[in-house]
Amino acid sequence: MKNNAFSNSNSLRSGSAPVQERERKFVEFKEFLKCSHSHSRKILGMNSLYLLFLVLLGVDAGKVLVYSPSISRSHLISNGRIADALVDAGHDVVMFIPEYEQLTEFTGTKKAKVITMRGFSTKYEEEMEGLGVTMFSTSRLGFWERVMFEKSITHMCDDLMAKREELEPLRAMKFDVAFSEQIDLCGVGVIRYLGIQNHLWISTTPIMDAVSYNLGIPSPSSYVPTIEENDNGDKMDFWQRTFNLYMHFGSIAVHRYGTDGTTEVFRKYDPDFPNVRDIAANSSLCFVNSDEVLDLPRPTITKTIYIGGLGVPTVAKPLDEKFSKIMSKGKKGVVVISLGSIVPFGDLPLPSKKGALKAMKEMTDYHFLIKIAKDDENTRTLTKDMNNIDLVEWLPQVDLLAHPRLKLFVMHGGINGLVETALQAVPTVIVPIFADQFRNGRMVEKRGIGKVLLKLEIGYESFKNAVQTVLNTPSYKENAIRIARMMRDKPFTPEERLVKWTTFAIDHGVLEELHVEVREQKLVSNMQTPYQHILLDAESTRNLFSIFATLDSRRNNILDGETTHVFFGSIGKCHLCYVCARHGAG
Repeated sequence: MKNNAFSNSNSLRSGSAPVQERERKFVEFKEFLKCSHSHSRKILGMNSLYLLFLVLLGVDAGKVLVYSPSISRSHLISNGRIADALVDAGHDVVMFIPEYEQLTEFTGTKKAKVITMRGFSTKYEEEMEGLGVTMFSTSRLGFWERVMFEKSITHMCDDLMAKREELEPLRAMKFDVAFSEQIDLCGVGVIRYLGIQNHLWISTTPIMDAVSYNLGIPSPSSYVPTIEENDNGDKMDFWQRTFNLYMHFGSIAVHRYGTDGTTEVFRKYDPDFPNVRDIAANSSLCFVNSDEVLDLPRPTITKTIYIGGLGVPTVAKPLDEKFSKIMSKGKKGVVVISLGSIVPFGDLPLPSKKGALKAMKEMTDYHFLIKIAKDDENTRTLTKDMNNIDLVEWLPQVDLLAHPRLKLFVMHGGINGLVETALQAVPTVIVPIFADQFRNGRMVEKRGIGKVLLKLEIGYESFKNAVQTVLNTPSYKENAIRIARMMRDKPFTPEERLVKWTTFAIDHGVLEELHVEVREQKLVSNMQTPYQHILLDAESTRNLFSIFATLDSRRNNILDGETTHVFFGSIGKCHLCYVCARHGAG
């Protein structure tokens, strides 16, 4: 018998009851003030009255689920900040963490209730092992590596649903809304399986191609660079636009393959379960982990809400003795280097690492603080006689960024760290490793707050030139100060946007009024607009895309022998070519 949790019922659509109850409580509160006007200030004080008001409204706190598999620490941090902000606003929040990767007891949240599902296979961890070597052996990850990631995510989703009886306590909690992120649409399926109709989507990077594809957000390839593995900014020449369009359709093909696999997991238990893409397309809202002042300009729709900088402390904590001592070194200041936790500094190829360290050693006016992995003995050996270099396995990043003696941050370009850096007006050198980091680096260059140093080009001369250029050119710091001021002075804080829109969704149910109809014609809308801007004739388009597809297919033959082809479709008189996998991109 089909479980009602799978139905597309609109029973939660009407949100009038919570609103009416809240209005009733407000009226009661006003009556209380009227009756006690002459004594209330003396007896309770204004702070107490405010607290009483919150108590009266507290019965309407929403029940919120945040689905956050342990894909990486950065993803847990982003989702944990969402959970904590909603707890601070009075909502009852549960953060559900399927343990894809064992991250000790790290959850990313300090305030929400946490439920962890353990006992998964090691498939995901096996895929992530040796990733650093792969990252530095090629300029970008190809479609094959991205498909393999999708396959590992589908495998983990299958593991999760095999333990579906452990989800029943979550079903019993009867959540009003649930959050999940774009990188793993298993969360979308789990949320629907639990009977939660009101889904709020998270783009943990600038708006992902899969997000714009499903929600119907216009993404003209002439000036909106594809997010993943694409070293383009928003100013592109003819060849860059062509490549950008090719990468866009390749990204959608990979996304469709992954989501079809995820959908099949749920259809084991209900043949009528909707495709997870369709569930995602009907999300009430999409919260974007980026900042529109810092980000590249692009079209959006009403339901896209920017919350970059959410949870980043506005006041830094004092540094402990160890880091205070480090930050006092260097005649002209300190340079911090951190390439993230997934691909640490030690994974650099040895010639690149030696060249960069030699450049640092020669810049004696500056002290360098490098974050390394616990087992990175090679870097320790190489730097043992370098007096202007300190190595640490962990650093208080936000607090260091606020220190007045920090002059430059050399980083990988992950959006969390990039927003934190921009908020503190620290210039950067970006070494993009994978995913959105290439595009984020070009964003930094557009804003004039840093330079990009491509990972395969790291060496003595290139590293020294990039670092010295940013350190010695005043405009980088000046631009960073302007961007930081604008980010801080926006009319609404990230916390206000998140809380107000989430509360709105809780009060009013599924926000069908914000759906754009073009989401029902994803292929047409995503193909026509970029074609109109790229200005290619039909034959040229077909030939160029064939070349790109042929070159890429030498490494990126998708799907273990399943059909991979270049499909030529026609929209009116325009012919477009795009990579598609499995069932095509229909």
